[in-house]
Amino acid sequence: MAIRGFNLTESSNPAFKHEEAFTPISGVETASVQGVVNKTAMLTAIAFIGGMIGIWIAKQIALTMGVLIGWSLGTAVITLVLYFMAVANPMRAVALAPLYALIQGSFLGVFTMLIDNYLASSGYVVAGGVALQAFVITMAILVSMLALYYFRILQATPMFTRVVSTVVVGIFIAYALSFVLNLFGVQVLFISVFTTPTSGSGMWIGMGLNLFILLIASLMLIIDFKRVEDHVKAGSPKRIEWYLGFCLLITLIWIYYESVQLSARIAILA
Repeated sequence: MAIRGFNLTESSNPAFKHEEAFTPISGVETASVQGVVNKTAMLTAIAFIGGMIGIWIAKQIALTMGVLIGWSLGTAVITLVLYFMAVANPMRAVALAPLYALIQGSFLGVFTMLIDNYLASSGYVVAGGVALQAFVITMAILVSMLALYYFRILQATPMFTRVVSTVVVGIFIAYALSFVLNLFGVQVLFISVFTTPTSGSGMWIGMGLNLFILLIASLMLIIDFKRVEDHVKAGSPKRIEWYLGFCLLITLIWIYYESVQLSARIAILA
């Protein structure tokens, strides 16, 4: 099915593959941009609550790199299952998206706390903490991408979508390989702030890679905005707003994750 020359099956986000769930239904209230914004905000709030829960739990135990790896593995498995369940049936997003947000939020809370502890133990100071700085960066990127999309400075053309999609796949393959190798005690340099040298050219390479990944994550928002706009214009059922909000949340979580690392790298550089 195509909408104004844009093929719904050619999405860069696998979560948008099942276009049958977006087919307009006669007599059913349709989705709106405001509705998607509201659902995304609600899921973001749930992720924030999950982060607070994760921090509280982390304070009750010895927070170490081993704990982070274990927590990462557990949340990765659970959220991947939830993700593919939602992709298989978008109507499930109304129940699965909040659970996904809560669990991912708990991971981000633990990850952020570990970054703060790492910086403090190394004598680095981050004004307000990395969580606040990462949140500001994430909101700045969101607003900037919205403005660029609204004024049509950046548009999700087929070529734009293909290029960004290809790079995203490569990045997540690198993430996965890095994580697996780390389980066997092999550290991949530059991917994480923990495996990046704190001085010399290695520090700048890590910073450059971090900024590049953050740029790609930001460009994913342009593609997501286009997808939401097209489905809203097509008159998709209102119940799909949870699913669209879920897809936007995935990108925002990625941006926040990389923003945390960027804040830490800036603190080390300063």
